[in-house]
Amino acid sequence: MTKTQGPQILQKIEAFNLSLLPVLKKYPKSERYTLAEKTEKFFLEGTESIYWGSYEKKERAQHLSRARIQFQMTGYLLRIGRRMGFTSEGQYEKLSVDLVEIGKMVSGWIKIVEKINHDAKDV
Repeated sequence: MTKTQGPQILQKIEAFNLSLLPVLKKYPKSERYTLAEKTEKFFLEGTESIYWGSYEKKERAQHLSRARIQFQMTGYLLRIGRRMGFTSEGQYEKLSVDLVEIGKMVSGWIKIVEKINHDAKDV
């Protein structure tokens, strides 16, 4: 994990999770164990992939790519929840902006890892 990217992204993920969970708890009971649970699951799996990527240097790029996809799926499911009226526009907007920022951080980290891997192959 790079010194600048790792802690920043972990702080952002933790803050996002603290914002996400109360929103998901307000989903109707009929969706709490389907859409809300799946949304939470994708986000937590993305978080897990970030942690794996921070410790496993050889497979870092794969873990980070997986995290990016899982965070994109989280965003997709949040969008569905918004369209179904389970969240307010303000809640969705805040979560969406934060999730996009997390995605940009992951993408930036992937670019750094790919550059390091590319430079290492040239040596």
